[in-house]
Amino acid sequence: MALVRPKRIWALSLICTVASSLGAVVGYVIGYGFWNWVGVRLVELYGFGEGFTAYQHLIEQWGVWIIIAKSLTPIPFKIMAIAAGVAAMSPSAFLASAAFGRALHFAIIASLISLWGDRVMALVSRYGRMLAVFSVLLLLSLAVAYHLR
Repeated sequence: MALVRPKRIWALSLICTVASSLGAVVGYVIGYGFWNWVGVRLVELYGFGEGFTAYQHLIEQWGVWIIIAKSLTPIPFKIMAIAAGVAAMSPSAFLASAAFGRALHFAIIASLISLWGDRVMALVSRYGRMLAVFSVLLLLSLAVAYHLR
């Protein structure tokens, strides 16, 4: 949509930020209140069952910073939102960090598209998997570093 209507890119970024933040709240509620009923199944559906415990421990320790950093990766954000709910992260801290992180994420994308348009989209489509793998490796490295300290 941003490439088709580049004059509306900032409005689209705002819509994406609000929608993503509301989705994060739903994920948090699933983790906090409905973990046994819905959360376990949703995490397993995405194939993150084994790594979920590591996420939960990271959130307990680093909370806000993990949520902001996670907002900038291509890994599905809903998994981190559920982990924050399971870890009983402060709801206000979660919402503030999720909204800030998602706003930063969409602002970066909007800026890149505004500046370089089609070239950015071609790079993302070409190297998207590599970016996802790099993000997973970075998060796993953080988890290992946390456990080894």
